[in-house]
Amino acid sequence: MRGFIKFLFGVIVVVAFVAIVGRIFFFELAQTQSYSMVPTLVAGDVFVVWTRGLIGQGDIALCANPESPSEMIALRVVGVPGNRISFLQNRMDIDGRVVQHEFVDPIIYVDNTSGERVEYAVKIAEEYMGGSLFHVAMMDRAGGKDARAIVVPTDHFFVVGDNRNLARDSRNFGPVPIESCIGRAVFLLWPGEDSGDLRRGKRLFSVL
Repeated sequence: MRGFIKFLFGVIVVVAFVAIVGRIFFFELAQTQSYSMVPTLVAGDVFVVWTRGLIGQGDIALCANPESPSEMIALRVVGVPGNRISFLQNRMDIDGRVVQHEFVDPIIYVDNTSGERVEYAVKIAEEYMGGSLFHVAMMDRAGGKDARAIVVPTDHFFVVGDNRNLARDSRNFGPVPIESCIGRAVFLLWPGEDSGDLRRGKRLFSVL
């Protein structure tokens, strides 16, 4: 127990140091409050956001929430200006080409959002986009989240959660202005959850 307390204190010191120094070297700390990015990010995760350079397709962007502009949301950029995006039964189509995904081993995921500990075995698939390989969750209890075809407007991103069936994202509120996005998530500094297959030891300092 004493060892864990020392470790936790060390993490707090590191987080505080990063938060202070980050503004000088063009990065910030952020924390996600939703489960829209499971399994990549879960509620409570603290991550580092690089605030310089371009945000591209496949990156996780930190943007103002169109439904509550005072809040920030972290979602993956799947569409850039001019792309034609649609979703049908977990099939994402970009400019007439289906983004392929390959199923890998499922994970055990514990959802505490309702105040009750609910455990799920979650289907996980690999996707590749914009030079990034990442995992997406396909909840068995949701049959897919469709979206009619839309052409991404100039100066906007189409952003989608990795929790593909249950995320609240551009399929709900439309494309987000690029100017509302302050940077891209680069690595996980402190996992907010330590349950199921989302153990802190597995996820600490993982690259996003």
